[in-house]
Amino acid sequence: MSKLLWVSLFAVLFAAPATAQDTQIDEIVVTGSRAIEWDPDDVPVIQLERRADNLVVAVRVVNDTRDAPGRRNEITQTLRAMARAAAARPDIDLSIEDDGTLVPLTEDMISTLTLGMDPGRSDTSVASLVVKTPIRADDTLDAASERVEAFVEGIDAVGRSLADVSGDWQLTVISPGQYRAPILAAIAADARTTSASFGEGYAVEVEGMSNRVTWRQSGPLELSLFIPYKMTVTPRP
Repeated sequence: MSKLLWVSLFAVLFAAPATAQDTQIDEIVVTGSRAIEWDPDDVPVIQLERRADNLVVAVRVVNDTRDAPGRRNEITQTLRAMARAAAARPDIDLSIEDDGTLVPLTEDMISTLTLGMDPGRSDTSVASLVVKTPIRADDTLDAASERVEAFVEGIDAVGRSLADVSGDWQLTVISPGQYRAPILAAIAADARTTSASFGEGYAVEVEGMSNRVTWRQSGPLELSLFIPYKMTVTPRP
């Protein structure tokens, strides 16, 4: 439910109870299934601009060895080789995606993965995972994506396994709820400034403070995080 706040009680902005989003340490795929598309005209004025945490892309490992046990064995060995190679590098991690949230993939988990089938080839098994790299302060999209591509190209594939990048490059943000406090502080400061501009006879009403932190991609590696809210100037009662 939205809250109605008078700027003279701006401290109430910080009294909203914590939500699950505030405490979860999830890594969210910004442009994945949980991404929210916003018309620029609908995005509130107060936004927190920052770089995304990671660049990610889907990778498929396919194998067309004739017998099914052989296919699974070769894919499993290839995935284990990928997990070991990623574990040896500080700039590459493997994950699987679950409804827009990334779950770290370890070598111990590989034997439990369910393999898919290529829709056009009944004798071809497929494993899908996500490869990610942290976005550095001096990164460009090309530099970050080249790290992942080099990792995939260097995989020691087993048997008839092949690994390749499939899908679009996407960004992630870790625990977006952690940015709630600085966004609220910025909204409160803007509300005070707005109220002062209109004089003592007016106050500012702010609605939407119970909304969750939302995000959108604002550049190749940049994000805008915000809380959807509305601000209205009204005469004091």
